[in-house]
Amino acid sequence: MTLKIKKITVLTIISLVFLSGRIISKSAEKSELQKNNIRKLSISVFPILMYDSDIGFGFGGKGVIKNQFKKNESFDLMLFGSTKGEQRYAFVFSIPDFEIRQGTYYPLAFDMKIEYNKLLKSNFFGFGNDSEDNDFQFPREVTRLELTLSHTFTPRLVGEIWLRHNHYSVYDYDPNWEIITARTPGVGETEVTAGSLRLRYDSRNSQIHPRKGVKIDLQGEAGFPVFTPKWNFNKLHLECSTYTQLFSKNHILALRYWMQHITGDAPYFEMSLLGGGWTLRGYKADRFVDNTMALVSMEYRFPIIRKLGGVLFIDSGRVWPSLNDFSLTGWHQNVGVGLRYYLVNFVARFDLGYSTEGTRIFFNFGHVF
Repeated sequence: MTLKIKKITVLTIISLVFLSGRIISKSAEKSELQKNNIRKLSISVFPILMYDSDIGFGFGGKGVIKNQFKKNESFDLMLFGSTKGEQRYAFVFSIPDFEIRQGTYYPLAFDMKIEYNKLLKSNFFGFGNDSEDNDFQFPREVTRLELTLSHTFTPRLVGEIWLRHNHYSVYDYDPNWEIITARTPGVGETEVTAGSLRLRYDSRNSQIHPRKGVKIDLQGEAGFPVFTPKWNFNKLHLECSTYTQLFSKNHILALRYWMQHITGDAPYFEMSLLGGGWTLRGYKADRFVDNTMALVSMEYRFPIIRKLGGVLFIDSGRVWPSLNDFSLTGWHQNVGVGLRYYLVNFVARFDLGYSTEGTRIFFNFGHVF
């Protein structure tokens, strides 16, 4: 793609964003959101100073602004760096905001995410559930653009069309590492363009901090070989989460079951991955890689003082070459504890997970599920 074409593409995307914003703003006039006239300005800011096992000491900040222009929109910005070389810059725009529209009827919503993430200490352990642990680490850069249009059939049933384009760079790995070769899909520089259809049943009382309800998320995704001919894959994702109040409204038992299967040709980092702060929290990031994965997680969330809460959790999961190989043996488990700091517009998260491969520390934003 020439520089001129890239510039035209960027300008086209920007024009579509503003046009979508105007169309959605107009179409929302008769929606439940506008009828309720939710127009309060809300700002949340959180400075970042933390330690994570995968990225070292980190520093930066995150901020969210809602209803600055009184259209129920939100702007989410995060700037982050770390001593192990991670750089992460993320911007999310939503209209209406995802929390404001939760549990309501709206004809159309638009979300856009732009993110750059550079990891100097990226991991790869080979493929399979029995892959061996190693200390091989190398840089990986990812630039993402994600666009989502969603529509409610009922306040609890939501359909989405999701488009994304990712640019990856995986480089400076040692050719003497036998586990990483030129035959490993995704090594070097590559791009992935994909689209998906999602259907979600969501009875949770909140997306930021759900205390009760159920979420069932079914998603089918396909890589577009027309734009990125090297990769042609299909991905099926099923995730179910439940939230139950224990003792009082602030004591919550949260359960998640997640299964994913991929077919076709895809880079290894697009395959089914387990390990890290969002899946198996007692293992290194991307510890287990294969076509099919299953994950079960349980959290007990409880208050400590004011905005500070605690979590006890268990994660268990494994990967397989295909759905036909599914079994109830060979699963990897971890247990752990964590802290949650609750703000109006997001949750700051600190987790410490323990497994047979050691103890891992993770910091991020938002509940794991």
